[in-house]
Amino acid sequence: MPASLDEVFSLFEARTNLEKGVSGKMREYRLDRMRELCAFFGNPQDACGVIHLAGSKGKGSTAAYIAALLEAGGARVGVYSSPHLRDYRERFTLMGEKFPERAALETAHELLQGLPEAEKCLSGRSPATTFELLTLFGFMLFRRLECQFTVLECGLGGRLDATNVVSRPLAVLITPVEMEHAEILGSRLTDIAGEKAGIFKPGVPVWCARQSPAVMKVLRRRAKAMGAAFYGLGDSLRRVCGCTSGVFHWRLEWRDAPPEIIMLGMGGKFQALNAALAIAAMRGIIPASSNIDLGLLADVRLPGRFQIFRRSPLMVLDGAHTPRSVGGTAAAFAALAGDCSFAEAILLFGCAEGKNHKQMARVLAGPGKGQFKHVIVSTPGTFKPSDPAAVAESFKRTGARVELVPNPVLAWARVLELAGSARPVLVTGSFYMAAEIARMGG
Repeated sequence: MPASLDEVFSLFEARTNLEKGVSGKMREYRLDRMRELCAFFGNPQDACGVIHLAGSKGKGSTAAYIAALLEAGGARVGVYSSPHLRDYRERFTLMGEKFPERAALETAHELLQGLPEAEKCLSGRSPATTFELLTLFGFMLFRRLECQFTVLECGLGGRLDATNVVSRPLAVLITPVEMEHAEILGSRLTDIAGEKAGIFKPGVPVWCARQSPAVMKVLRRRAKAMGAAFYGLGDSLRRVCGCTSGVFHWRLEWRDAPPEIIMLGMGGKFQALNAALAIAAMRGIIPASSNIDLGLLADVRLPGRFQIFRRSPLMVLDGAHTPRSVGGTAAAFAALAGDCSFAEAILLFGCAEGKNHKQMARVLAGPGKGQFKHVIVSTPGTFKPSDPAAVAESFKRTGARVELVPNPVLAWARVLELAGSARPVLVTGSFYMAAEIARMGG
């Protein structure tokens, strides 16, 4: 048996890790190898009821919300998500908590003991990648823990993602779709939507967040072709309104049901919409869940998702990494900071290569109200390639005051120096940027 999970994850990471870089080669993403590995280990992906999620943003939060609702109904629920902030262990949770270490070591032992023989059966194909082994480990762990449900988040795209080997999930959820990984998923938004729709299965119902008309057309057409019922959130939810108590209380106004007030542990209207999607899907999957107390959603918190790690001055970590998501994060941050304080706010930003930093800069910085006037650009760790100099140039074009400090330790020291005891700080651009600051303890 492995001595520790750190040893196990090091062995996994020694494989080809496609998460660390964007190759632009769709052929590197395939399902035949993953299907054969799962078959060798007894198809653990089909051991329990699966709720499968794809989308460009909001997957982790939506997964956590629907898992909490399932748990409130008495179910034993595992969640597989990515990426992690500090440790691979964060990708696997049981009932909202870390999994039992002993069960994980036993699972790893089973996997590593059988892996050499399993890979011999791959007909000469290349060995499993890091993400494939992490995904297989998650399937086997949740089977060992006898979970009744697994909430499963796609890593990239959907159609060729390693998670897309589940034979027949209970439901599919699609969170908001934006331009991302264009060199892999396609240069048009409709191409990317088509990749997300690749997780649809015949007859399996789909619940979908609000989307652009073009994206919605692609998703609806695919669902119809698969004979899958399709429920757009806009069909059931009229609007979401903020309550007077700030960015954590929201009123959900349903079209065919009484309005509901929810309190969330993660701030922002985008989180309210994520929660609404989870609620709608949960009530569709398990009709008897209509009476579950939604108050439990206030206890759902995830690292790097509008994470308040200091209140005086206000400092928030958020892993937003698309133009719309950073816009939503900035709006929530501004509401929490207040107009006077936000005028002096500092943005610490870092994003990986392949992200639309030009558009994110235009959304976040500039002369307008609710935009940052002082930006520190840094490197979002070493997990993925990045070009902070190019990112800094994008922010300079907005007219904001920009400082390029590539070393994240020095960047954070500069932020603390500038913030003093009064200036609020937002750290965003990627989960890896948030992770760098989280490792420093805020």
